[in-house]
Amino acid sequence: MRDSVRRRRQPAKEVQVKSDRKKACKRGFQKKGRLAVAVAVTLACLIFYFRLSDPPLDHVHLVIILAVSTMLNQHGIERVFQQKGRIRMYVLYSCIILYILLAGPTLGNENLTDEERAELKMAEPALIANLTANSPYQLGRFCDSAGACFIVVQRYGMTRGGLRAQRLIVYELEDVMTSLAMVNLKTPKIITAHHLVHERWTVDPAFPSERLLQIATVFMLEGLSFGRSRDDSAASVQQLQLQRVLQIGMGGGTAPGYLRMLPIQLHMDIVEPEPAMYEAAKRWFDFPDASPNVSLTYDSVILEASSISPRDSISWTHPMFMADDVMDAMSKVLGSHGVLSVFMFMREQEKQHEKVIRTFEAHFRSCSALTIYDDGQKFLVCSNRDGFTWTAHRARMLDNLEQFDKVMGTFIAPYLDKLNPVKK
Repeated sequence: MRDSVRRRRQPAKEVQVKSDRKKACKRGFQKKGRLAVAVAVTLACLIFYFRLSDPPLDHVHLVIILAVSTMLNQHGIERVFQQKGRIRMYVLYSCIILYILLAGPTLGNENLTDEERAELKMAEPALIANLTANSPYQLGRFCDSAGACFIVVQRYGMTRGGLRAQRLIVYELEDVMTSLAMVNLKTPKIITAHHLVHERWTVDPAFPSERLLQIATVFMLEGLSFGRSRDDSAASVQQLQLQRVLQIGMGGGTAPGYLRMLPIQLHMDIVEPEPAMYEAAKRWFDFPDASPNVSLTYDSVILEASSISPRDSISWTHPMFMADDVMDAMSKVLGSHGVLSVFMFMREQEKQHEKVIRTFEAHFRSCSALTIYDDGQKFLVCSNRDGFTWTAHRARMLDNLEQFDKVMGTFIAPYLDKLNPVKK
């Protein structure tokens, strides 16, 4: 009898042990689940916070973060997830989210009261002095497949219009800073502590630069158009429906930024033989990630692939694109009305300028070299239209530039006209 009772009691103990194990396991899963929820909520708060247009970065947030960390470390995860601890945690997270919702937009330069705006304006001069004191700042560094290295820098300076911020790709040399690409950055209405983080400044595609001038010259030669051109041919009508641009060499992706602003139907293909330059354009110059595309004919070819000599301060078309077969291919894809635009920077080297121009004139029916800056920077624009040069058709080209200025809100026509007078 006793043996049978023992046999019956033993399974009961085993059942109790199994039940306890299940409960312990369940409690463990519950704790892990709560921990996962807490981590997820924390990450969500942080993501939401840093995606604000202008999140506040003051000492209050540091105090909140330190308080949460101290509480978790001091009391331990087990106590936090007890009944009272959970309630406190939920209340704390609710307060953090509410504070972000209230404080974030308040310091976003919008919906500010006069008192808040005046307070930020008082602190602004010190922040601007902080930005300009140690300018330029290095944001990143990369090297191409040939071993040449470049750095991405951001610089700040005061102009008559206020603070100006620029982001550049420069050749890595100790004594010379030669820019491969440059964009202007949007200047906020009020500079706050948020803007001390240089990566938070965004590209301003509306600010005029040499790339916008380059695109304007394509409109000047009627390679691209906002409306019906003077030529009523079938090719011209088709051009207005979908205009095609081929860019060779990204140059930091600044030209595509301007092209995306144009109020026309545009198809754009970009060829960048250097992967490092492509990655840099995506990371620091707001260049979008796009799938490959190929067209057979183009209304415009923008050639930015350059061979650079920083020590001599010169930049010219890469030799591989100066080969006869490549030049013939570019001329062919442009057809009879397309325009090629090439950037050249050869300070005080007129002979080199003339040599490059003669090379292009051997493959295109007309070419014009336009000065864009007093330091020797020029654009060479070519087409397959006989005699369609700046010297021969200056008035017509100025009309086209004035139309570009009217649509884009720029003043390029008088600017180029002043720098490129025609000798009578």
